[in-house]
Amino acid sequence: MKLDVLPIGLYQENIYLLHDHDHVLIIDPGRNAKEIAKYIAPQETVDAILLTHGHSDHVMAADDLADMYGCPVYLNRSDRMLVTPGVGRIDGTEYPVYSELRDLDEGELKAGTFPLHIYHTPGHTAGSVLIRFRGILFTGDTLFAQSIGRTDLYSGNEEEMIASLRRIMDLPGDLKIFPGHGPSSTISHEKIANPYLQNL
Repeated sequence: MKLDVLPIGLYQENIYLLHDHDHVLIIDPGRNAKEIAKYIAPQETVDAILLTHGHSDHVMAADDLADMYGCPVYLNRSDRMLVTPGVGRIDGTEYPVYSELRDLDEGELKAGTFPLHIYHTPGHTAGSVLIRFRGILFTGDTLFAQSIGRTDLYSGNEEEMIASLRRIMDLPGDLKIFPGHGPSSTISHEKIANPYLQNL
């Protein structure tokens, strides 16, 4: 297994490419599909594009990459309004995704060859999710190293965020987290160092 971390764009959003036995998952392709494609070998098959939530800095290259690789795009159904073409802009964080979307809902998911577990963690947005593969956890903008995502944007909710953080506190400490922005960490370190988790 290999993981590429590509902080691309104005907000340095982390785009992740998870490689395993010549198969690839693309997680949160915020922009610049051509640059992302440089990290995918010709013999590799892209199984899916996964969006941890629907904000523009996590989805803007999804359509181009879906066209390039003929792969499905997954997003939690509660965030579809954020990417639905023709829906009026709400607070500037929305961007249309024209690809057909599959549901990225709570529970087990087989995305191509990748067995995943999805945790629905509303708070930053109504449809925010965490994506787990083996010992790693992609946390989007729900959990950062020593911080958490905003709850004051459209469909954000502070009470739901607190409930989601309580769920995170119950996850195994050795899980390595890869957030939507900033450096990686572990659940055990965040339980000690993250003031938002300490305050629970």
